[in-house]
Amino acid sequence: MPRSIPTLCGSIMGSPFTFNVKVHNAAYAALGLDYTFVCFGVEDVPGAIAAVRALGIRGLNVSMPHKQAVMAHLDALDETARAIGAVNTINHVDGKLTGYNTDCVGAVRALEEITTLPDKKVALLGAGGAARAIAYGLREAGARVTVFNRTADKARALAADFGLDFGGTLEDFKAADFDGVVNATAAGFKAPDVNPIAGRLAPHLFVMDAAFIPVRSRLIRDAQALGCRTSDGTRMMLHQARGQVELYSGGLQAPLEAMSAALLAEIERVG
Repeated sequence: MPRSIPTLCGSIMGSPFTFNVKVHNAAYAALGLDYTFVCFGVEDVPGAIAAVRALGIRGLNVSMPHKQAVMAHLDALDETARAIGAVNTINHVDGKLTGYNTDCVGAVRALEEITTLPDKKVALLGAGGAARAIAYGLREAGARVTVFNRTADKARALAADFGLDFGGTLEDFKAADFDGVVNATAAGFKAPDVNPIAGRLAPHLFVMDAAFIPVRSRLIRDAQALGCRTSDGTRMMLHQARGQVELYSGGLQAPLEAMSAALLAEIERVG
């Protein structure tokens, strides 16, 4: 494949932002790799994928709204990406573009920092793209997942796709029925006073929020006040980036501490 100095990695999305840039470049600096990561705002998905081939871009993150659109233009899909129906990572090796989904493993690794997952009863709030990746990851890790969503029909459809339980709307969630809860709704993102299940947490739960701005969402703050084990949205984001860095670097261990410091500093700067 074509070569450049330094090696170029990047991200395509509708509206580019700086978090991936800071996290990835911190990782490559810590690993001593001469890689440069750039974020591209893209409307022409086929053209972007052609550019990956023509310019020899080593790896490409993919964000909304392009996670489904890129799939038709790749040479291969990892089993996880195929099952979820979305790609967030393109790995370019010897001219072959393979699509992966590291959102899935990112969620699982973040939760495994605070709990074991096999046979745990987990309430998943949300039925969008992030929820879909998390649902698949939890199921594969052996958790027993029940899906809740503001729009019940979407929760029912996601549950049916992966053979999960359907719980109803968010108002139907009852803490006593579960070991843990994962919020994959947009509630709480850049909304520090919003908790989608306010007043319905309990101390026995482990709680993860996929929202990462603010770092400690209202859901996480409320859960910590009760003594719950918690995982804020930066942990999932870091672990999904970890999967990308390890693919793009050819298997080197991602430096999570350096990546975390870069992410937290950028959230403080722009959040």
